[in-house]
Amino acid sequence: MSSTGGIVAGLLAGCAIGVGLGVLYAPDKGEVTRKKVKAKAKEKAEELDAVFDKSVENMRVKMDELIVALEKKLEDFRRKEKEEEELA
Repeated sequence: MSSTGGIVAGLLAGCAIGVGLGVLYAPDKGEVTRKKVKAKAKEKAEELDAVFDKSVENMRVKMDELIVALEKKLEDFRRKEKEEEELA
């Protein structure tokens, strides 16, 4: 989970740095530069959205695995408890 936060933070920082450098070194008119910045920001937002979607899917898979493991442990616990009751 923390690596996902690091990825998101890195993407946001990279996007901000890239936009800033692009504006500083832009040889084009302001209107052209703004269009380029808008297009780049949209591209980075789409990349970030894809990373987010992948992270959410990974968390869903991990949660499903955790639920299955917990259900199995609960089943084992109940079976052992029942066996102990039958022995008593």
